Amino acid sequence: MRFVKTIVSVAFLGISALEAGNFSRLFGGDEDDIAYSVAKTKNGYIVAGKSESFSKHRDFDAYVVMIDKDGNKLWSKIYGGDDDDNARDVAVVGDDAVFVGTSESFGSERNAIYTVRTDAKGSPKWQTIYFRDEDDEYFGRAVCTKGQRLFFGGYDRHLGFFDEERDIYLYETDELGDMRGLFRIATKEEESLNDMICTQEGFVIAGMSDNFGDDDGDLYLAKLDTHGKIVWQIAFGGTDEERANAVVETTDGYVAVGSTESFGLNYKDIYVVKTDKKGRFLWQRRYGGSRDDEAFGAIALKDGSVVITGRSESFSRRKGFELYLAKIDRDGRLLWERTYGGEDDDAGYDLVEAHDGGFVIVGERQHAVSRDSDLWILKTDKNGRYR
Repeated sequence: MRFVKTIVSVAFLGISALEAGNFSRLFGGDEDDIAYSVAKTKNGYIVAGKSESFSKHRDFDAYVVMIDKDGNKLWSKIYGGDDDDNARDVAVVGDDAVFVGTSESFGSERNAIYTVRTDAKGSPKWQTIYFRDEDDEYFGRAVCTKGQRLFFGGYDRHLGFFDEERDIYLYETDELGDMRGLFRIATKEEESLNDMICTQEGFVIAGMSDNFGDDDGDLYLAKLDTHGKIVWQIAFGGTDEERANAVVETTDGYVAVGSTESFGLNYKDIYVVKTDKKGRFLWQRRYGGSRDDEAFGAIALKDGSVVITGRSESFSRRKGFELYLAKIDRDGRLLWERTYGGEDDDAGYDLVEAHDGGFVIVGERQHAVSRDSDLWILKTDKNGRYR
């Protein structure tokens, strides 16, 4: 097992101003730039993803953008080394921020789980790398906090001669980045973690599992205690692939969102499953149309409703994907849905409730000619309307 603290490479990218109110803003340069996660700060929002535009070596760097409540960019920075690096999830800890992703620049022969803590200006305080075996691949996907205690989640991929194995990893660090505990969920089949939330009793994780009878993978949801032991686990799906990309806690249970290939006509549908706090099944719903639709992010509101973001090909006004935004009530009934996009493929990967009660969605918006993406931040009102 390797757990390494190193010096962070960071570049400063400049400042620009945006107008107040609902906004749609693009950040990046001439290459691909994508946002995967957003968190609310005291005075705005912090967005994390990856950028190819500002790299000196034409690989991706982890990319973080800070904006104020009105969408004005305060700063943006890149982090990483000479190979591909990214940030997949970001959280706020007091005035600081911490993100987790994957690095090919530091650590193992392949890639490692990559975490960075920064101050309010984006200057790095520490960086850590985790990997267990030089020949395996490790992917950082989620971070959650309990005070100054930081918890990171991800999975590994062990490539065999004819197949591969995947195991889930969770580990804790203190405020200085020193490891305080490591949990591993290993079975005979494959599991992957795509999201994680901290609860009073431990953690709830969401992803995909092959361990419940379907070789193509089922949507996987599990609750762990504070020692990393499984309290309950459950899987949902049909004969084809299902996955959970996000999980949220509601007043009466947990809601996982993702995609299913089992119930549509050779296309993906948005797939949402709800359980109670003990993991007992409450309901499952599919949303979408006649083509591919996927959900990547979700938030729970105080009234028990859930707002989902992702991408939709079914409701696009042209060929390709548009950013998808929808609200469902506590029983899964669709309250409204919206799509936003430009000339080519667009997607929303995460969202937060805005300071004014609306929503801030982050993702990517693709150029029709170059096919490169810009990091996209979209601010809507509480009904999901941009205008």
